[in-house]
Amino acid sequence: MSRPELDEFLARARELRRREELDRAATTAVAEFESKGIEALLLKGPVLARRLYTEGETRSYWDIDLLVQPRDIAAARETLNNLGYTKVDEVLGIDDVGALHGEAWARQAEDTGPLCIDLHWRLSRCDAPGDVVWRALREDHGRIELHGRAVPVPADAGLALHLAIHAAQHGLEDTKAIADLRRGIERWSLEVWRSAARLAEQVEGEAPFAAGLRLLPAGAELAGQLNLPPTPQLDWEIQHRESRPRGTFHLQAWAEANGFRERLGVLRRALFPTPQWLRYHYRWVGHRSWLLPVAYARHIARAPLWAGRAMRFRRQARRAGG
Repeated sequence: MSRPELDEFLARARELRRREELDRAATTAVAEFESKGIEALLLKGPVLARRLYTEGETRSYWDIDLLVQPRDIAAARETLNNLGYTKVDEVLGIDDVGALHGEAWARQAEDTGPLCIDLHWRLSRCDAPGDVVWRALREDHGRIELHGRAVPVPADAGLALHLAIHAAQHGLEDTKAIADLRRGIERWSLEVWRSAARLAEQVEGEAPFAAGLRLLPAGAELAGQLNLPPTPQLDWEIQHRESRPRGTFHLQAWAEANGFRERLGVLRRALFPTPQWLRYHYRWVGHRSWLLPVAYARHIARAPLWAGRAMRFRRQARRAGG
């Protein structure tokens, strides 16, 4: 065996071992959730590997995505914590204001690096409340077997909806999301996509569903067959996602927030991020706590500049939408 062949073999073995660890982590988390009365749906990852990819094809994945009802978020967090997971933003000092639909948790595996679980309670860019999203995806849900356990997963229509929305969230740069979407368009029937379009309407996510499909020529044709509305504003935002100024996610989070309490939370997190976040972005603070008030003052003083740039970006997007 040549050295390149050996390297490829070892890389493949590491990936398979990693997937095995992730599958085991998923079944353990779902089983623990169910013991606490928490319902969950497994998204992407092993679901797509089994439902969308054929024998001989491989879909790599590096984390596990679980969707729960909003009412179960606190219990799900406690359960993950008891399983040894830590909320990633607490470790890294990240305050992801735009992540109103999910959060990342991680724990160290034995020999394959950190195992990550993304805990979701909404879908990106969908305006419907989380309980509406949950009911839509849970209806007609199925199961896949992982490590001898039947794990709940969305029906193909729910997976199709998520494929298109995920592509709209990350754009053409996310080659894996685009590859998943391409396979879904090629391999799932028109009726599956019609059902996905109805789900998109239920979760108030027709725009990201349509925009995600239109990232591919075959998807644009499918969007036409489904009579999906044009989305010029979102199309422009996706095309210019790499040039988004700081503060764009704050405005999006404000727009997507449900009610006064969530909006107040967005404002608080935008103006008063965690000390870890400040230490990361203002390296001169270091461990000198007495400099934190100075960093907070500078951050708050710069907020209007970031907000102005973000608002200008949003205005450009609206003009593109006519």
